[in-house]
Amino acid sequence: MFGFTKKFLISTLFFISTASAQVNVQALSKELPQGASLGFVAKNLHSGEIIADYNASTFMLPASTQKTFTALAAKLVLGDQFQFTTSLLSNSEVQNGALTGDLIVKFTGDPDLTTGQLYNLLAQLKKHNINKINGDLILDTSVFASHDRGSGWIWNDLVMCFNSPPAAANLDNNCFYVDLDANQPVGENVKFNVPSQYPIQVFGQVKVVNANEAPYCQLDAVVHDNNRYQIKGCIARQSKPFGLSFAVQDPDAYAAAIVQRQLKQLGIQFSGQVKIPHQPQTGTILAQHLSKPLPDLLKKMMKKSDNQIADALFRTAAYETFKRPASFQLGAMALKRVLSGQAGINFGHSIVADGSGLSRHNLIDPNTMLQALEYMAKNEDKLHLLETFPIAGVDGTISGRGGLIQAPLVKNVLAKTGSLKGVYNLAGFMTNARGEKIAFVQFINGYSTGELENKTKRAPLVSFENKLYNALYAE
Repeated sequence: MFGFTKKFLISTLFFISTASAQVNVQALSKELPQGASLGFVAKNLHSGEIIADYNASTFMLPASTQKTFTALAAKLVLGDQFQFTTSLLSNSEVQNGALTGDLIVKFTGDPDLTTGQLYNLLAQLKKHNINKINGDLILDTSVFASHDRGSGWIWNDLVMCFNSPPAAANLDNNCFYVDLDANQPVGENVKFNVPSQYPIQVFGQVKVVNANEAPYCQLDAVVHDNNRYQIKGCIARQSKPFGLSFAVQDPDAYAAAIVQRQLKQLGIQFSGQVKIPHQPQTGTILAQHLSKPLPDLLKKMMKKSDNQIADALFRTAAYETFKRPASFQLGAMALKRVLSGQAGINFGHSIVADGSGLSRHNLIDPNTMLQALEYMAKNEDKLHLLETFPIAGVDGTISGRGGLIQAPLVKNVLAKTGSLKGVYNLAGFMTNARGEKIAFVQFINGYSTGELENKTKRAPLVSFENKLYNALYAE
């Protein structure tokens, strides 16, 4: 009888000990606003134990934590030596200072390419004694296919720079700026000032109104063909000019206009046609511009949550995987194939629509994201991806995350953020009090503080995250 009792007590204590290691996420979830949905999972990578599990198999919007998948896929497919190339090619000869045929400008989706870099590239034509182009200007953007935005991107965000199209031809992030002068009498129209370097047109009817009318005002941008933007609405009088940024809507036309303008600035004559064929072009390379290598691009993508780098790599990985022009759909197929085949990630019924996380069609559960984090940690000696994650209180998108900026969490939590309207996600790593690495995934969707949004928007989030991650630290 005594032996039975002793055995029973030991087993009971083991159960209590095991149970105590679990962080009670459900209780902590009460810190969040009513109506918010939470999915959370955390794993002690030292012991291999799941130490927190709350709705971890529920599909939710990953937002920019999606870039974690993209970073891993890019590493596995492209490798550290990868660089985007922008090239000038021709199949013609140079005679008496003239290129006797066409000039091909081959774009491959470089998300960091600037107009200054393009100018320097075109300036190299002078080294070939080219002062005139007798043929046509051919823009080769064939590396990507179909739409330059993912399915499920919100329509009324498409004019915003964070939604700029990650096209094959991508200059200055396909974003431009316009100055508005609203220092006009009430009833008069706002004046628009478009910097001369942008080959776009902005016009509109924006009225200056008094203080009583201003709360009812809204500015709307209507996009027309050939990168023409019409601004409507009203605005309160402003003493100083202010800037608005917009996404380029037709990247090919935008790039073609800039190339022609820069050729003229360089004194290179051109009077032919601009052509944008669907087929890839070949020829003798006259000059090339290379982007920064992949590790640098990934660090910027992860630290700053750069959408254009993410979706450029998303489709480029598909192009390399399938050896054909890449659409967003092909990008999703490639990402799943690569990560399931090489990293053993089981996506199940997950939906992948893009590489940035902008799409409202993406559906991922925390358990699936955890698989990617585990693979990264296990292979960090080869991948070197943990160093790309933002560090709480130090850099990137969690440098000022309210619940994580005090010890012992500051400089300890490494996490990719994911934010959309009503979405506050984290996916990353931390070290607990015993020096063991923890991988965690936090998906919060449907977050709203209603009428108190302006005053208390993040207060519940700060309280929740501070208590949760301190509990993980003490685990």
